[in-house]
Parts: sequence; C-alpha cells; structure tokens
Amino acid sequence: MARRIGNYGFLLGIVIVTLIFWTIVAGDLRNRVSFWTGSKPKFPDFSHYENFTHTLSNEQFPTNDKDRRIIVIGDVHGMNESLTALLNRVSFDTQKDVLIHLGDLTTKGPVKDSLAVLSFMESNKILGVRGNNDQEVLEWRAWMDWIVSQPGGREWLIEVDDHWSDYELALENGDMSALDLPPSSMKKSDWGNKVPKGWKPLGDHYQVARAMSRSQYSYLRSLPLVLYAPAGHVFFVHAGLLAADPSRKPTHPKQPLSHWPLIKQRKHDISAIQKAQGLALLSEIPQNQDPWVVQNLRSVRKKGRPTRSSSKGTPFSDLWNEIMSKCSGFHDSNAQLGSVTRITGHQESQLTHLPCYPSTVVYGHAAGRGLDVKRWSIGLDTGCGQGRRLSALVLDAKSFSSGASGDHTFNFSSDATERLHAEPLFPGAVQHHTFQSLPSATDSRIKFDHAGEARIISVKCH
Repeated sequence: MARRIGNYGFLLGIVIVTLIFWTIVAGDLRNRVSFWTGSKPKFPDFSHYENFTHTLSNEQFPTNDKDRRIIVIGDVHGMNESLTALLNRVSFDTQKDVLIHLGDLTTKGPVKDSLAVLSFMESNKILGVRGNNDQEVLEWRAWMDWIVSQPGGREWLIEVDDHWSDYELALENGDMSALDLPPSSMKKSDWGNKVPKGWKPLGDHYQVARAMSRSQYSYLRSLPLVLYAPAGHVFFVHAGLLAADPSRKPTHPKQPLSHWPLIKQRKHDISAIQKAQGLALLSEIPQNQDPWVVQNLRSVRKKGRPTRSSSKGTPFSDLWNEIMSKCSGFHDSNAQLGSVTRITGHQESQLTHLPCYPSTVVYGHAAGRGLDVKRWSIGLDTGCGQGRRLSALVLDAKSFSSGASGDHTFNFSSDATERLHAEPLFPGAVQHHTFQSLPSATDSRIKFDHAGEARIISVKCH
C-alpha cells in the first residue's frame, strides 16, 4: 500500500511539474502573441534630450593660451577619409587642440565609415553637438533596446538581420516598397504597430544604429544640443538659434537683449554681462528651448514660424545678424544695468541700437547655402555628404584678442562657396563680408568676435 501511494505521489508530482511547465510556455506564447498582434503600445521616450545645453569652461574653451587652438568642423556625414584629411590639413594636435564638431557625424557615407567617425569622436572624448541625423540614429538604437526588452523582440530582430540581404537587394534595385515589408513572422500591420509613425526601418540611420557599439551609442546620447562658450561669446549648434523671439518686436521687454541684465557684478564687468545675456538667449527665447528648432532650423517664415526650408522664409542667420548688429555694448559707455529701453511708434522704427553685447553663432546643417559667413554667424556645412567640401573654423588667442584691428577681407574657393550674397535678402538684413574668389584657395581669414580674426580651412570630399 505504501509503495502504491508513493507511486501515486510520484506521478502526481510529474503532472504538477508538467502543468507548471506548460503554463509558463503558454504564458510566454500569449505574451509574444499579444505583443506582436495586440494594439499599438505606448512607446517610451526615445529622444533622450536630457542634456540640452552645456556651458564650456575656460579650460574646455581656452581663449588666452597661445599654444592651444579651437578647431570647429562642419557636418561630416560619415566621410571618414575626408575628416582625416581635414585634421591633417589643420595639423590637429590631440594633446593641445580642442576639437568641436557641429553634429551629423553619420549617414550618407558607408556604415563602416560612420562607425569609424563615431569611434574617433568617442575614444577621444571630442566635444560637439547632436545633429538631426545623429538624433535619428540615436532614436533607432533606443527603439532597438526597447524591442529586445519585449517578449519575442530579440528573436524578431535577429530574424530581420538574417533576412537583411533580401531587403538590401530590393533597395539597391530601387524597390522602396521593400521598406514596408515585415519579416515572415509578422503581419504588415503588426510591424507598423511596433514602430513609431513616420519611421522608415532598414534605412541608413537604422543600419548605423544596429551596428554601432554600446559606447558609441552612449557618446551620441551624451552630446548636448547647444554648446555655449562664455569666454568666447560664441554658441555652437547644429542648425540654428534665434537672437530674439520673431513673434515680438526686438524692443519688447520680454526679449532678452532689449535691456541690460540684472546682475550683482559691477556695471562695467563686460564678461559677466555677456554671459548673463548669453544664458538669457538660451532660456528666455522659447524657440531656443525647442529640440526640433535647434536641430532643424534654416529659416523663419511669416509670423515667426521656424522652418527647415532653405528656399522659403528669411535665413535665421540674417535675423541673428540684424539683432547683433544693433548691440551697442562696445560703444555705449553710459549704459546702465537693469535699464529697459522704452521706445514706441516712430522712434521704435528708427531704433539703431540695443543694450547688449554681440555674440557669434557657429552652425552646420545648411549644406544648400554652403559656406555662409556673416559678421556674427558662421555656417560651416559645405556639403561633404554631397561630395563637395568639409570645412573647419580655426580659432586661437588672436581670435579673441582686443588688440587685433582693421576690417578683414577673406577669400573662398569657388567650389567651397555656395551662397555669398552681395546684397541683403531683405530690408535691414546684414550684408556679408566682401570677398575675392580664388579657385585654388582652401585657407581663408575672417573677422571674428569683437576685433579678432579666425581661419576657415576646407578639403575636398570624395
């Protein structure tokens, strides 16, 4: 009897274990089915805009060290050989020089070259800002991390990799509809449910995101959208910034440059005033707090609406220079901190000065405009991704020296310059520097900051 009871107990144990096993399997299958065939999930935040602005210290942005330079490079777009050629051309010294990039490090070039650019930037801890293409790569990688955390997600992503050649061949043959085809294990509708609306899987950004290392992904995430260097009175951004809210008049009390800042320092502490106004530009102009704007802005349309169009609206750099050219700080010895200019009607329309000190913005993104140099703005995207040129702005102690004097005429290579206007684009716009075209020139000098000078050097991309 005892043996029989023991046998029953043994069999009962097997049944219980079997039931538990199949319950787990069934639950896993239900989870997979519900994930891939259920309603559209609530996506987490893939954008990672935690690090919006970074203020550079004097060590990170040396303006008085004669042995150190600051080298700023335009959009690389995965053109690793061109990047290497440019760094060689400027004799970049990793031990002394500070290198800053303006974003869009990847895509347009081969994936392996995009990874090589990322590897260089990440391993050398290069300063820079996040471009709109970097943003897309980052978001795809964040999405992939989320997908593999879901039941069945890792297996599905592996299947995508296994069928990659099928997609790649179709795309090479011009079949763009291949982007809409899901792997065999999913219905088309389920693919759409698991990818945010408007995203195109398996493109350049997807490929770089899938191939880059964890440390390269972390590097992209660490990049701010704006770098501000108070010591040099300069902003670095991928696309653009606004010096005033275009929906208000420049003299409106809520415009940060319409009045002197309220600070504790003495009224003649110019550095403190400039820093306070620079920080106010970033925090008090709403468009400068919008990630889309600082990563995509090219122009401003009617009613102050930012746009990424190069052909519609007023170039943001014209608006920037229009405001900065009215800053009277270097000439107004009687300026009083905390005072607000109150001018209305006809007097306001005739206003020629604002109580502020001018700052420079250095940006990329606008390849269609090419090398776009104005008095208080420098556009460095010279179309390397389209096979044109890769450009660098080289700053040294002379760039910020108050002892430099005179107006500077600068020369540009004809193929490096896409848009150098002799006339302003709209009434009141600031004109560009005068220039002479030298077909073989790749080294140009420009006026920078209040009375300094800088160099622009470019190399041919291929």
